[in-house]
Parts: sequence; structure tokens; C-alpha cells
Amino acid sequence: MKTKRFVTVLLVSVLAVLLLASISFGQEAGKIRMDAYRIQLADWQKREADARTKIDQLQKDIEGLNREIAGLTTDVDNEWTSIYQMLGADKAAVDTYRRNLDDLESQVDGLSALSSEELFQRRDEIKTIEEKLAGMKKNKIYLLSEMQDKVATIEGKLMRLKNKLPKSIYDNYTVLHGDYLWRISKKPDIYSDPMQWMKIYTYNREMIKNPDLIYPDWILKIPRQIGPNEYMVVKGDFLRKIASNPDVFGDPAGWTKIYEANKGVISDPNTIYPYQIFVIPKN
Repeated sequence: MKTKRFVTVLLVSVLAVLLLASISFGQEAGKIRMDAYRIQLADWQKREADARTKIDQLQKDIEGLNREIAGLTTDVDNEWTSIYQMLGADKAAVDTYRRNLDDLESQVDGLSALSSEELFQRRDEIKTIEEKLAGMKKNKIYLLSEMQDKVATIEGKLMRLKNKLPKSIYDNYTVLHGDYLWRISKKPDIYSDPMQWMKIYTYNREMIKNPDLIYPDWILKIPRQIGPNEYMVVKGDFLRKIASNPDVFGDPAGWTKIYEANKGVISDPNTIYPYQIFVIPKN
């Protein structure tokens, strides 16, 4: 009985010791976790403080840069004011000039999309654009390098456009056995009018030396629209009258230039015929 009681007491004592040891270990572990948390918290707080310090410094740097930018903007504005004064213009006038150049460039780009035949129909637009561009180059605003570059770009596009522009519009016709100019001109798919044979003759002056002699397999040009350096005679014309035309020379004395350039098809300067096509020398 005593032995049994002793064993019981011993077990209770062991359990008590183990319980106390467990409580002590738990308290120690909790203390370790709390210390680690405090260390990490202190590290986070330090990082936050460092970040705030950097943010404050960056904010100061940004404010400094904004002040510099404002100063530079003022300097730039002052420089432009001086430039506008030298040009005798203002910002609004320069902006308008720039928009006008943009409009001209858009026109040129639009014309570039046309076929050669369509472009020939609208060749006067090219001349108008060139005249507008020439007028804009007389404006002092053109002295700005930006405008000079833009004008140069447009002029380059115009040059390519003019190279694409045909000198005239014509069809080709292959001479058949039994053909003569009067007969060719009379055909429905040519002019349906024999009197217009003069067009074919004068337009093919390099090939046809004698209008009464043409040969099979010759390929003749059948003019549909004459070019800017050509003139088709109408009823009542004479050389002095043609030379007086503002679109020709605007000077009757220029008739000799027409005669010299077209001697091959003008046998007598006092006698010319409707439908003759003359070359108009521009130099």
C-alpha cells in the first residue's frame, strides 16, 4: 500500500516538473518571438524613415527642376518674342504660315495619288501651288529654318510630280495599207472629222515630212489634249494674234519665235490653218 502511494506521488511529481518545464519553455519561446518582432519592426521603421527622407529630397529636387524649367521656358518665350519682332510677325502669324504650308503639302500628296492622265487634267493646280509657294517664300517667316525645311520638302514632292506629268495626252495609231491622213482623221475612233488631219500631221512632224506620204506600219500619235507648251490654231488665228495671247507671249512681236519653232509645218508665215498644233518656245 505504501509502495503504491509512493509511486503515485512520484508520478504526480514528475508530471508537475514536466508541466513547469513546458510553461517555462513556452514563456521563453514567446520572449524570443517578441524580440525578433521588435527587431524586425525597428528595421521596418528605419527603412520607412530612410524612404521618407529620400522622398523629401526628391520632392525638393523636383521643385528645383520645375523652377529651372519655368526659367528656361521664360527664356525661350523671350527669344521667340525677339525672333517674331525681327520677322515682323507674331506667334499667330507663324502658326498660320505653318498651316498654309501643311495645306499645300496635303494638296501635293493628293495629286501624287492620281494617274498620269488624271494629273494632266489637273496640271493647272500644280502651277497654282508653285505660285503660292513662291509667294510664301517672300514672307520673312520663311527665314525660319523649320519653314525652309518644309518648303524644301514640298518642292521636292512637286519636282517628282512634274516628272510624272505627261507633256500631252495622245493615243497611238498604226498606219494601214490605203491610209492617208484625211481618212485616218475621219475614223469614228479618231476625230470623226477629216478636216482635223492637220492635228495628226503637225503633231507627228518629226516623222511626216510630206503630209501626202505616210506608210503602213508607221505608228502615229493621235493627240487628245495638247500640252502646256503647245497651241492649236483655231479659225481666225494668225501668228501675231497667237503671240498676243497672254497664255502665249502676251506680245505680238513674239510671232517670229512661233514661226522659227514651227518652220517645218508653216510654209508661209501669213498662212496658217485650223487644227495645226504649234510648239510654243518658252525661252
